[in-house]
This record gives sequence, structure tokens and C-alpha cells, in this order.
Amino acid sequence: MTAASYTKLTDTIGEDIVRLKNLFIAGAAFALSAFPAMAGELSFWHAYAGQQDKVDFINFALGEFAKKHPDIKLDVVAAEQSSYKTKLNTAMASGNPPDVFYTLPGGFLNAFVKGGQMYALDQDLAKDGWGNSFLESAIAQTTKDGHAYAVPVDVDSVVFWYNKALFAEKGWTAPATYDEMLALADKIKADGIVPFSLGNKDSWPATFWFQYLEMRLKGSGVIASFVNQDANATLGTEGAKAFEMVAELAKKDYFPTGFNGMSDQEANMLFLNGQAAMLLNGTWQIGASADAPEGFELGFFAFPTVKDGAGDQSDVLAGVAASFGVSEKAANKVDAVTLLKFLSSTEVMTKYVELRKTMVTVKGATTEAAAGPVLYGISNDLMNKAGHLDSFYDTAMPPAATNIYYSSLQGVLDGSVKPADAAARLEEALKANK
Repeated sequence: MTAASYTKLTDTIGEDIVRLKNLFIAGAAFALSAFPAMAGELSFWHAYAGQQDKVDFINFALGEFAKKHPDIKLDVVAAEQSSYKTKLNTAMASGNPPDVFYTLPGGFLNAFVKGGQMYALDQDLAKDGWGNSFLESAIAQTTKDGHAYAVPVDVDSVVFWYNKALFAEKGWTAPATYDEMLALADKIKADGIVPFSLGNKDSWPATFWFQYLEMRLKGSGVIASFVNQDANATLGTEGAKAFEMVAELAKKDYFPTGFNGMSDQEANMLFLNGQAAMLLNGTWQIGASADAPEGFELGFFAFPTVKDGAGDQSDVLAGVAASFGVSEKAANKVDAVTLLKFLSSTEVMTKYVELRKTMVTVKGATTEAAAGPVLYGISNDLMNKAGHLDSFYDTAMPPAATNIYYSSLQGVLDGSVKPADAAARLEEALKANK
């Protein structure tokens, strides 16, 4: 072989090697783009930390998921509710969102939707009856502009809680009207007991009072009309009246001393120890009452009717408390949806009810056996008979409006903000839609 022919042969072999290398790279790239679900790993963030019933639930759910889907590996990040929102907001703002994550409905979720950061689940929900497994009113709270961006998990309602044993001892009866409740509060106060426990340090506990009064006076759907940018949306004169009625409760010393600086947990202890007779709070109160002293018996009644109120007096404050969504950036959406379907399955949701004593959004999962008599009674006697279910104002509002809502209500309660000013300030913030 001559030097020239040897050189030509080596050049040909080199070119073939380069061509084979390029074909291999192209084939690998195609395989990865055509089959993204093969990645088999998802980042999953949740806020079920720091509270035993939450920890028990998520450990059960993820443990069962690992058994049934051993091919899908989860990189799990857990946080407490108080710090979770900040952590998630930071991740979303930096462009490094988790693949699947816990989120709140309403304004919190809608901010991510507005930023194009959420994967729309419509096509997935339309398959195999998955979408029909949820309560329609619950899916509506995670839907924006006709698209569902998260699956709702649990639904909390707010009722009045009372110590049945204490009421029986004192000869008190649960009131049906607002006037009857105020008369009862005077009797309780005269007996040296706080009528209504309230710890408003974190601002949200007092919102239940304002919202129910607005619902009874004006009707449900008030905040939803602002969120949906209805040109006719307004709190009406009822907004100022509701703030005024809340202020009157504080002036009459129906709440504990220093309630605006008291935590919800501290207020709960006053209630459980018999130092306060009633408490307006969510259905999570059932779990919070698990360690009550001997002799305590938890009872509930609906928020009373308000004379001459224009709202449907059977309406219940109830909203989706948590949901799970998928990031638009998630590369492995097939497995992400598999995880969501599992978390929202009847099996997992019934266990959720059993462990957390909270109603869930999946039809048929809030059974009497899993829920217990109190929660099942609320579900059956109040929720099912309600004219409307009105979602939580503060989670439905956009973030800036929520902050105005919190600060205005705290100011009304401590007397530093006039009820009419609070209503005007809140309506202005809601119309700004920020």
C-alpha cells in the first residue's frame, strides 16, 4: 500500500467514525425528546410538615405510591405551612419550580397561572372519569379562565364550635339567630367566661367573622365577582355594616383580652380548657380538639341567621384548603399526572379523612366511618343542605388585596380603623386586582 492510498483509507475511516458519532448523538437526542417520561424522577414539594396528622397522611400516601410505582422516584421537599408559601414563591420567581407541588387555590394559585407557570390539566382530567371524581364546586376553585390548573384535595368549612358539656352544665342552648347569640354572649360574659375565643395574631382567624356577616347581609360570591373582574362587583353598604358588627363584638369585650396579639393555638387552649365558651373556626378544629381535657365534648352549630339579611341564610363558608399542581416546566408530565391521580384517589383521600378528620373533594371519600360523627354531621347536615358554598375570602383574593384585608380588619378590631374606611380601602384594593 502506497503512502497516498494509506492516507486516503485513514481519512475515509475517520469520516465514517464521525458520521457514526453524529448518528448516535442524533438518535439519543430523539429518544430523550420522544420519551420524556423515561426520566422517572420528580421533585415533589408539600406543606405537610410540623403537625402529626399531616405527617401521618403524607407518609402513608408517599409510602403507598412507592409500592405501586417503584419506577417513579420522588425527590421530596417538606415544609411547614407558615414557611412553605415563601419557599414556593421564591422557587417560582427564580425559575426553578418543583415538578409537582402543594399550592393554595384562589389568588395564590392564580398568580402562578398569570405568569404562565402552571400546566393545564384539562386533557388529563377528561380521561377515565378523573375530573368527574371531584366535587364540581371544588374544581371550580382551582380553575382559571376555563382551565383547571390544580386538583383540589381537601375542603374545610367554618362553623361555630362549643363545649356541649359546659353548655349543659350552665343550661345554655345553641343560638339560631344572631340576636340570640349576642344575648347568650352577655350571659356567658356575666358568668366570667369569654363568650368567643379568638387569636388573631396571624390575621386570618378574624376573617371568618367578617365573611359570614357579609354573606348573611349581602350574599355569597361577593369576592368571586371581584376576582372575575365583574364591572359591577362591590361590597355594597353591607361591607361597612359587616365591619361595624365585628367592631361591636370587640367593643363589648366578647373576645379574650389581647386577642389581636394572641395565636390561634392559644385561643384554642382557652376554648378547650373551658375559659371560652364558643369558637368560630374551621373543621380542622376536630383534630385540634383531640387532646382536650377529660369531660370536654365538642359540638357545632351553623353561623346564625341575621335579621333582614339579603343573603341565603343557609350558605356555608367553605373552601378548598389545599391542592396539587404541576409546573409548566416539568419535563416529566406523564409521571407528574400519575402522582396527582394517586394522591387524589378514593383510597388515599379516604385515609386523609380518617387521619386528618377533614372533608375531601373526592366524591364518596368522606365516609361516616372515616370522618366520625361530628365531621360527617357537618358534611351531611350543613354542607349538603347549603344554598351556596362561599370560598375563603383571603385565599380567593389577589395577594395585595389580602394584605389590605388583614390589616384593615385588625385595625377595625382594635379601633384604629373606622368600619366605613376599612370597607372603602378593601374595595379599592379588590378593584385594583393585585
